[in-house]
Amino acid sequence: MSTPSDDAPALTEAVELMDRLWRFGGWEVTQTHDSLRPYLLEETYELLDAIGENDPETIKEELGDLLLQVLFHARIAQAAGTFTLDDVAKTLVTKLLHRSPHLQDTPLPPDAPRSEKIAAQEKAWEERKSTEKSRRSCLDGIALAQPALALAEKIRTRALKAGLPEDLIPPPLRTVDLGLPESAEERLRKATLTFATQIRQAEDTAESSRGHRLPLTPEDWHTYWPH
Repeated sequence: MSTPSDDAPALTEAVELMDRLWRFGGWEVTQTHDSLRPYLLEETYELLDAIGENDPETIKEELGDLLLQVLFHARIAQAAGTFTLDDVAKTLVTKLLHRSPHLQDTPLPPDAPRSEKIAAQEKAWEERKSTEKSRRSCLDGIALAQPALALAEKIRTRALKAGLPEDLIPPPLRTVDLGLPESAEERLRKATLTFATQIRQAEDTAESSRGHRLPLTPEDWHTYWPH
């Protein structure tokens, strides 16, 4: 496995240790990307807990556990001949540079207000991401496996940013009711996925009607919204 530069000796040691564990041929080599999913999820929640408690030592520890997951997944991929840890890092660097033109050229003066810099960053990030992914829907790229509440917030935010009027957001995505026979998690997930389907249908109907895939105005959303 490719190793980090010599200015991060502990990181290099962690990579080498992962290699040693893999070469040992025990539990590690029986794992797959899929079998590690529960561990990745658990470590992520533990890090979120540590952040919520504002505990630097625990945050540091949990970040280390997440780093292990990155090393583990990269080692599995290397064994399968698909990619290496170095490939992961190169992909990240390429993405960050492409989405951060302000690192290569500086259209804003150094003394520009921070709010102006942030606005420029956000605009460039969204524009570059859109060209990278060739996305057809405002919802493309959203991870559907995330918890229902996070998923609902993400889809709602994306839709509103794409011009969807507030009145088209269904009641289940406005208020979460507890204590009903079906779990709140499942009810919210079903309602959110139904909402996502309606959004995509409206986008597709608009494209069929106009002959082009164009952004929708609030009026367009009302016109093409499925009933």
